[in-house]
Amino acid sequence: MSLDPSIDQPTAGARDSLQAVIVVAPGGRIQFATERARFWLKNFLHSPSDRLPEAVTRWLDDGSSGGRSSRFIVDQAGTRLCIQPICRETNSVGLLLELNPAAGSANGSRHTLTERQVEVLAWVARGKTNAEIAKILSLKTGTIGKYLERIFPKLGVENRTAAASFALRTSGAA
Repeated sequence: MSLDPSIDQPTAGARDSLQAVIVVAPGGRIQFATERARFWLKNFLHSPSDRLPEAVTRWLDDGSSGGRSSRFIVDQAGTRLCIQPICRETNSVGLLLELNPAAGSANGSRHTLTERQVEVLAWVARGKTNAEIAKILSLKTGTIGKYLERIFPKLGVENRTAAASFALRTSGAA
């Protein structure tokens, strides 16, 4: 199972997906959830019935401070569960959950980083500039830029800060 907070385009084959809704309070306490949403949270994220898992709560808190609409993606056994905010209020957030059986296997290879890309991403997460990474890896600065251009869409991020944040969040889970 892989967890992937991302901000890429809607899932390919979204018309085949099933949907559910959850409303959560700050801190991840579930205020309302459809039966289908509760089932998915239990089976995909092993979540207690009254709270979002800690990883989803952190993602939601990060998104509310940045103001960017993002998605939290869980790939498991060829099935993808996408969670995205659809409404934000002062004391609650509405979340749309979409389950797409074909998406996990169809797009899995697109999101795989090469060994060198993982290495570059690790240095970005340590706060190194492109020039510093190039020197460390005995490459040209422009080459590091090209690596990052290819890494960002795979992670579903738009900049090095988001890539570093993603790397730091997922390094503990790997």
